[in-house]
Amino acid sequence: MVKKEDVKVEETTETPVEETTEDKVEEKQTETKKQTKDERITELEAQVEELKMDYLRGRADYDNFRKRSQEELINARDKAVVRFVEDLLPSIDNFEMSLKMTENQPMFVKGVEMIHNNLVELLKSHKFEEFTAKVGHDFNATLHEPIPVDSDKEEGKVLAILKKGMKHKDRIVRPVRVNVKKV
Repeated sequence: MVKKEDVKVEETTETPVEETTEDKVEEKQTETKKQTKDERITELEAQVEELKMDYLRGRADYDNFRKRSQEELINARDKAVVRFVEDLLPSIDNFEMSLKMTENQPMFVKGVEMIHNNLVELLKSHKFEEFTAKVGHDFNATLHEPIPVDSDKEEGKVLAILKKGMKHKDRIVRPVRVNVKKV
């Protein structure tokens, strides 16, 4: 018979081999690349956001400029029209005086009335309107141009209306010319 020998088998356990320096360097480079990419993405996102804000500011500036330009154009147009009407008003006043002096010549009066009415309608079509004062009412320095006269009437009251006033929208083009008691 064969004798069994006790054979001892040595077990060898593998201990992990330490990572080589090369592996560590490679891992660090990968980590650094990832970190660099993340930083770059964050940087680019910040730039995109900044460009977006610059665009929005530029757009807002342009819109404000456009609105301001439109307002300035409207104001310039209104001022030009007002200057024209200021020059036109004496002619309308002369028509009114002529009408008062020529009441006994009906055809002439009718022609002058037609011209006067056309001019007044032209003014109305450009948002001008006549306004007047009432005799006996209080004098208003904003709406009235005073022409002082000697009178025994009450001070600060309108005594007579000499010329009608003219408004363009909310602006007084010409105040109503009125007589008031001389102080």
